[in-house]
Amino acid sequence: MALAAWIGAEELEHLLSDEEVRHHLAISLEKPLAGEPIRVVQQDPVGHLIMMAASWQDMSLSLVKILYERPLNRESHSSKPVFNGSVTIYDADGTFQVAIDGAAFTGMRTAAIAALSTEWLALQRDRLAILGAGFEAYYHAKALALLPGVHEIYLWNRSEPKALALKARLEKLPQFSRILVKVCPRVEDAVCNADVITTVTASPSPILTASMVKPTVLINAMGAYRPTTREIDGDIVEHAALYADYLPACLAEAGEYLIPAASGRLDLKRVLPLSMARTLGPQAGITVMKSVGSAIFDLACADCFPRRGEKPTVAIP
Repeated sequence: MALAAWIGAEELEHLLSDEEVRHHLAISLEKPLAGEPIRVVQQDPVGHLIMMAASWQDMSLSLVKILYERPLNRESHSSKPVFNGSVTIYDADGTFQVAIDGAAFTGMRTAAIAALSTEWLALQRDRLAILGAGFEAYYHAKALALLPGVHEIYLWNRSEPKALALKARLEKLPQFSRILVKVCPRVEDAVCNADVITTVTASPSPILTASMVKPTVLINAMGAYRPTTREIDGDIVEHAALYADYLPACLAEAGEYLIPAASGRLDLKRVLPLSMARTLGPQAGITVMKSVGSAIFDLACADCFPRRGEKPTVAIP
């Protein structure tokens, strides 16, 4: 079966497994790029237009991603998604290969980053907390649930009905047959006993402070991606071990690190690339892994796809 020209969200989940994406990310974190232009974020009165592009250094694969973020769809309880867009993939001679649902693609590869971080940096992962209940929360929960040793996942969202809907959706997946999923009314209730906390909210200001978490915990900060926004308070990052999914992007865009650095509370030289976590491993105390995303992760995920005319690893139903 030839690969379809367009792959939607449902087809993507059939075609790629979370384990496969995580494996490709692990081996591609330090793969050389031909160059990655700075992400373009065009603001307008109703949201943001986000554009990213990148190629491997050998030009074997290139892609362009366009995402539309429309927060009003969330606030108005619209059935329309907050994120929409596409990822377009091209081969070495510039031939179009495939176009993929941009939100689902981003959700799957971002969740793989958090899963890698958890695999490499968490001392324990019996109890996980996920803050947020949007599309990113779904992808993160299903990817994290596949890691060995996970037994409980606690969910929190400002809208409890959305958290309950996420719980019901997750419990239909096979990996959740062995995992307890619980919705908590407060952030504190979700995180107080968590070994790993993953934040995937749209909050522009901190929702997580040091007084809420255990002395030893891994925090995957995945939601905020602009220099002026952050989900994690400075009292956490000030004394934590710090990692970045893609160091150049985080040092330019991660509010979790840039805001305390601007006030003199954080030396940015302390921030290490996630690729070093595989060697350094977990440690006692608080560890923060900040993600703002990079097209290098999109390329790694795109590498999972067969080229046009080849059979996919898993056939699309």
